[in-house]
Amino acid sequence: MTITCPPQKRVLISAYACAPNRGAEPGVGWNLIAFMAGVYGYDLTVITRERHRAAIEASEDPRVKNVHWIYVDPPDWISSLKRGAWGLKAFYLLWQGKMFAAAEEYLKSNQVDLVHHLTFGSILPATSLANFGIPLVVGPVGGAEMSPPELIGDLAPRLWIRDRLRAALYRFGCGLKSTRQTYRRCSVALGATADSVRSLMELGASDVRLVPQSGCGNDEVAAFVASHPVKGIAPEGPLRLVSASRLVHWKGVDLSIDAVALAVQRGFDVELTILQEGPECQSLKKLVKKRHLEKRVRFLGKLPTLEDVYQEMRSSDALIHPAVNEAFGQSVLESLALGRQVICLDWAGPGMIVDADCGQKVTPGRREAMISSLADAIGALQDRRQQWASIELAAIERAKEFSWDRVAEELHQAYQESLEKRPSS
Repeated sequence: MTITCPPQKRVLISAYACAPNRGAEPGVGWNLIAFMAGVYGYDLTVITRERHRAAIEASEDPRVKNVHWIYVDPPDWISSLKRGAWGLKAFYLLWQGKMFAAAEEYLKSNQVDLVHHLTFGSILPATSLANFGIPLVVGPVGGAEMSPPELIGDLAPRLWIRDRLRAALYRFGCGLKSTRQTYRRCSVALGATADSVRSLMELGASDVRLVPQSGCGNDEVAAFVASHPVKGIAPEGPLRLVSASRLVHWKGVDLSIDAVALAVQRGFDVELTILQEGPECQSLKKLVKKRHLEKRVRFLGKLPTLEDVYQEMRSSDALIHPAVNEAFGQSVLESLALGRQVICLDWAGPGMIVDADCGQKVTPGRREAMISSLADAIGALQDRRQQWASIELAAIERAKEFSWDRVAEELHQAYQESLEKRPSS
């Protein structure tokens, strides 16, 4: 059903990550743009990356047929900068410069009622769209989520340095005059977690709302579920875990490996499948060897399609995702939508999504204590197989509470109220 928004309003969106049939942030950009154009009827112009052009133009999604796309990217040789978290931020700053130039050129001959910073879904770097003097919506964004304080002292030296540097740079970025000016000019700011909502308020945003950073339903995972319905039959054999996140230190994959090792020591038959790639891959493989888990842990890397990822999730007892500073956790939501429970920390985004009916949450603390609690949660999966059908249903029902419909409705409200604040010309 299309909800027309009369009179049709013109919105310019910055969406660094936006592509169909993709998970994570590109999926966030695509699905929310599809809803705002195809359901709410906004006249959208979207500035996104050149690398997404082929996938976007090949899409047959009718919801985006009237969206106007502008593609920009820094020169190809600069792509080599995009390595690790810092390289990604540096590359994004260069892209934002190209985006601003494209937006400025577009606005010379086109009237726009509203601008929206959608993805990069982070509070920092602050968007340059505020400089146009047009009502601005930001988000949903995260970034204020930090590691549990008790854990910091237990980090290896190189990870401690990264963690403290990240926290220091966040404080520095929030202290910049340009950052504060951006959020003071913002009509509505949407924060993905309580920490980010608090940070947006401290930055001077006058209207801040808590809105999930992502959703599910009427998307790729829903299509998989429709063609592969749950059966309500508990698995047999080893307890199977899957980890589905970029291999960066703050995703906590090392915690998962150590928890598996402890669970095995306690007599449980456990297997762990690790998906995706990242800078921590080699150190994680060394950890697996050190813990003598070569026959229990397999690294599959980045799988060819989302369907392959969903099949691995569906073949598991649970997703294990003890991320230490995660704004949302798309893999957590996808796992629930697939009917698979989640083991995570009671912290930031995953802690907000998972409840006792659809998973197990571990209290953040010192590393040794968290690993022990994670191992307890792994061991509990054996008994939880006795309630398999009810847990499966609870996971699916919980995922429905974080629907794209809900996030899009929040965006629609933010758009409407931002437009109402605009003084008449």
